[in-house]
Amino acid sequence: MKNNWVKKSLVVSVILLFLGVAVAPSINVNVVKASDDNDLVEVTTQACGIKGYGNTTVKLSREQYQDLEQYLVEFRARLNKITTREEAVPIFKEAVVELNKYGLLPKGMSVEKAKELVIGGSQKQNILNLLEKVFTKYYKETNTSIVHNFFCLITGETNRTNFLKPIHWLIFNSFMLNDLLWLSPYVFLWLLSSLMIPLEAIVYFLTDTYTGFHSGLSIFFGNYPYSLDEYTPAQGWVSTIGLNGKKNITGSFWGQKIVNWWSNEEWEMNYTWRGCVGFTGLILTINTSTYTNYIGTALSVNIGPDRP
Repeated sequence: MKNNWVKKSLVVSVILLFLGVAVAPSINVNVVKASDDNDLVEVTTQACGIKGYGNTTVKLSREQYQDLEQYLVEFRARLNKITTREEAVPIFKEAVVELNKYGLLPKGMSVEKAKELVIGGSQKQNILNLLEKVFTKYYKETNTSIVHNFFCLITGETNRTNFLKPIHWLIFNSFMLNDLLWLSPYVFLWLLSSLMIPLEAIVYFLTDTYTGFHSGLSIFFGNYPYSLDEYTPAQGWVSTIGLNGKKNITGSFWGQKIVNWWSNEEWEMNYTWRGCVGFTGLILTINTSTYTNYIGTALSVNIGPDRP
């Protein structure tokens, strides 16, 4: 009787031992997984100015993200030391290679295609050289605090920054024309000064729809949430190298073209300020940050410290 009791006790002990061995690793795995998830940083890359490539979202460890942050700091420091587009192009290309190490190129995009996108591979150098000669001869910068550049490489890290295809905000602004006609006899002057906006958007729309060539996004810096009654500039830094040479800005700044009553799912009613036209390149957003990183080319950039 006693031997039977001992045998049963041994059997139960062995079963409990095996259960403990099996369950403990499972508990540990779950704890580690939860801990790891909390330590991950999501980075999303979007391609602008080209069709057929989806967004990529990668979860980086804290160490990987810190390494990426450090590289971006060094990337900016290198740009601060150069003065010409020819010097900037290799740095932009190296940035693409670095992003690829983290799996941060858009879905289906090769390294070579990404390099072409961020340096404006479709822009012919001989045309740029001709434009630069004409530009330097006739264009005179009157306000040195404003970043005003054309056919340029552009990169930056800013908050309160929004990207939109011109045709979208043109359609929304058209709904405001009836109200404007009743408000001021000077509305026709406003319409005249804004003539290039619909023309620009129509060209973008036609090229995007019928040729498959996407002419880029407009970038808006700063906003005015109507419900909060608060003017909030963009903050961060932007670097450009183009027909007007090297133009950088750091701190707080605004786009230099106000756009009335911007509509956005995150805002009720809003003013915003356009600072870039025809951006093509890569946009990086990080789930733990309100800042956006971007690298590519632009047709025109116009931003400054004063709100227009």
